[in-house]
Amino acid sequence: MIEVVVIACLVAKLKGYKWSEIFKIFKHWSAYPIILTCILNIYIVYLMIHGEYWFLQYSSRIKDVTFIFYILLIIKYKLINISIFKNINIKTNGQLITSLTSPVIIGALCATVGSKLNKIAMFYNDGKMPVFPSNSLSTGFSKFDMFEKASVFNDFHIWGNHTTKFIFLTDTWDIFYIIMSPGDILIKMFAGMVLYYSYKQCNKTSKCKNKIILDNPSDMYYT
Repeated sequence: MIEVVVIACLVAKLKGYKWSEIFKIFKHWSAYPIILTCILNIYIVYLMIHGEYWFLQYSSRIKDVTFIFYILLIIKYKLINISIFKNINIKTNGQLITSLTSPVIIGALCATVGSKLNKIAMFYNDGKMPVFPSNSLSTGFSKFDMFEKASVFNDFHIWGNHTTKFIFLTDTWDIFYIIMSPGDILIKMFAGMVLYYSYKQCNKTSKCKNKIILDNPSDMYYT
């Protein structure tokens, strides 16, 4: 997830946010778990490069916990208006459409589609996800004997070859320290959208608080 955090920060920067505004989100406890997952990812890359694969037995749990961490950001910054779903009628149709087309909902749909694409790739390849390494071979992240060594902990990845079906859905996107499938990229888009709009909401909230203080300077002494 390191690449997700980096890309979300760069997009925010290109949108005109200052670095101080972008990193403001990491001062709140709800973002601490995201920082921890980044540190964990760096450690995992280190282990992979040095031929250690024991952590793969916990990979599914790590993914589930990471997903929960992003849910914390959604709750903290109220990125989706859940209340609108409690009373759906004609008067609230406009609000309902707005909620359904919110970035978080779109990101969740991307994650769902990504998960389905990964399952399709595995279904047509005997329940395995074929991997086609390129750049990661030069960094040591990928090794030709890695799946033999890791088979005890993770047996659903295999090397891709000419018999692989739906190659375009398999792990072909190699960025030196991770190899992703199009499905993985869609899943990461959800995390990226949550982060970016958390940046926006964090700064929007801060500006609103500053405006209240400026409009009512006497309130500074009571908060």
